[in-house]
Amino acid sequence: MALTDIQKRKFLEISGHEYAGDELKGQFSTQRAYNDEKWKNHSPWLFSYVIEPDTGYLICELEHRMTNNRIFGWDKDGIELPSDITEKYFKSHW
Repeated sequence: MALTDIQKRKFLEISGHEYAGDELKGQFSTQRAYNDEKWKNHSPWLFSYVIEPDTGYLICELEHRMTNNRIFGWDKDGIELPSDITEKYFKSHW
């Protein structure tokens, strides 16, 4: 399952890294949360993602030990997904 160009852009905007590969899910540490250089001098965030194979949805979670997690999701056209869909994969800690 390949991400669309807009989903790849959203992946980069949140994780600070380009999507590389064809994995349907993954997790990694990033010091470029929100693709912002200012996070480089702080402890890393944990970025997790799932690509739903049937719909092509991209669902992501950005988590840090000092704050609540953030959940994001987009369809193939880059339209933001509602929380009832994204929370099937990641639970909000708010």
